[in-house]
Amino acid sequence: MSLNPIQEAILAYFIAGQANDLNIATRWYPRGELLLIVDDKFQMAVRKFGVRVRGATKPAADAFLQSMIDKGGWETKPQEYGSMHQFNHAAFRAALKDMQASNPLVAEAAAGGEDFWKDTFAALTAA
Repeated sequence: MSLNPIQEAILAYFIAGQANDLNIATRWYPRGELLLIVDDKFQMAVRKFGVRVRGATKPAADAFLQSMIDKGGWETKPQEYGSMHQFNHAAFRAALKDMQASNPLVAEAAAGGEDFWKDTFAALTAA
């Protein structure tokens, strides 16, 4: 999935911060329900950056969720009507560290100071 610049910044912001605190009940979820939960976490994380940013979270949440499923952050169990997914804390933490290390915006934010995200989202939504 291709993300636009705002969605890439949303994804980076989430994995740099709030994803560190993510802990979802360990029961089996269908992917659609899990996406609703994760997207809600994204919306809550970026709400301070305005409506335009908050309205662009779903593709970023979907990319995050799919990446985590692919990396084992959620275990997958095939079912008759589709796959079910369960949060796997240890694999999630390992995959998150990998995502944080490989995302250039996360590294830029670490060096950019406390106003980095505010300035980044302001520039992306100014047009």
